[in-house]
This record gives sequence, C-alpha cells and structure tokens, in this order.
Amino acid sequence: MPSKPPQPIGEIIRQQRTEVLMVGLREMAKRLDIAPAHMTDIEKGRRSPSEALLLRIAIQYKMDEATLRAGWGKAESDVGEIASSNATNAAKAPQLLRAAKDLDAEQWDALISQARTMADKVARKTTKPPKS
Repeated sequence: MPSKPPQPIGEIIRQQRTEVLMVGLREMAKRLDIAPAHMTDIEKGRRSPSEALLLRIAIQYKMDEATLRAGWGKAESDVGEIASSNATNAAKAPQLLRAAKDLDAEQWDALISQARTMADKVARKTTKPPKS
C-alpha cells in the first residue's frame, strides 16, 4: 500500500496558526514583520521564507526549526560553512550528498551514526597523550 505524500509545510503552518495558536493571518504577519500577502504566499507554497524569517516562524509558531527546514528544503545555515571549511570537505561533501540523496530516514540515521563513530575515533587519536 503506497504511503500518502507528506502534507505541504505551508498547510502545516496554516493549521498551526489557525487551529493551535488561534491567530489570524494579518496578526501573524504583523508578528513576523512581513506583509499579509507575503504570509499568504508562504502558506500557499508560492514562496519560501528567508533564513531570518524561517527562524522567526519557528519561534512564533512554536514549531521545531528542523521540521520547518525540511518542509522548505532548507539546510541548516552552517551546512555550507562546514562543507567548505577545508579542501577535503569541499570535495567530498557534495559526493556524499549525491550518493545518499535517495536514502530513507532510517538509512540516514545509520550513515550519521557511522560518521559519528568515525569522528570519535579521529578525536581519540588526536587527544591521546604521547607515549614516553
């Protein structure tokens, strides 16, 4: 049985605003310091928020930032910085992402766990006191 597609993020935040927060569109737009038309476009999926607006939405809507980022397809702001922090990362991060692009959540968790294990081993090697 095929799974139903995830609900668009615009619909999710609209439901949060109307059903949980019980706030009108104009009031929320005012709280976010944007025009009501901009808010409408975000909820209808015609626009995605800037980095700063995404963070304000997370706060005002009392929603998890990661959920919002995933819904709008926006990586955390430090991803680009990490990926370009040295020559190896700049070369390998895109290769890793291309290779892993079709993984499901469980497979991503396994990949992340393996990467953490490898990073821990590197950290232990670099912090060992020299042998006398």
